[in-house]
Amino acid sequence: MAAAKKAGEADGEEKKGGGLKLVLILAAALVVAGGGGAAAWFLGLFGGGKSQAAAPAHGAPAAEGHGGPPADGHGAPPAPQIVFVDLPDILVNLKSTNKRPRFLKLKVALEVKDARTAERVKAFTPRIMDGFQLYLRALDADEIQGSSGMLTLKEELLARINQAVAPNRIDDVLFKEILVQ
Repeated sequence: MAAAKKAGEADGEEKKGGGLKLVLILAAALVVAGGGGAAAWFLGLFGGGKSQAAAPAHGAPAAEGHGGPPADGHGAPPAPQIVFVDLPDILVNLKSTNKRPRFLKLKVALEVKDARTAERVKAFTPRIMDGFQLYLRALDADEIQGSSGMLTLKEELLARINQAVAPNRIDDVLFKEILVQ
């Protein structure tokens, strides 16, 4: 009798444990399905992700400059072809108040809108490097310390580059390496 009672208790525990496992598995499946559904919605698989206000109404004239068929056949404009132009490494001695020399080493890439502009900018590399040298040699190490100093350096270099390559335009100056010794 005691053995039968213990067997009955064991069956009850197995049923209870099996039910809990089933509930946990179903909850995990719902979380995964919900996350996948949300991702599909935001990726536009179910009509989400794209604003209905952005799409022209049927029969409405197309916006100016968008008169032909889309480039990829799916209604989206072609993606811009951003190109990066690497400049030669820059090594300058910084202005110093003591007798110990201070150096700045920079590796810079320039962001331009397309390959055609990149080729034009490459032709101006000597002029760009000259502008960099003149500006950087006038700096001292304290002027380029911290994030605000780096942001100022970036803005100054961008302004000087755009002046050197006008009428072409550089979109951004990207620091690949900065070393101050």
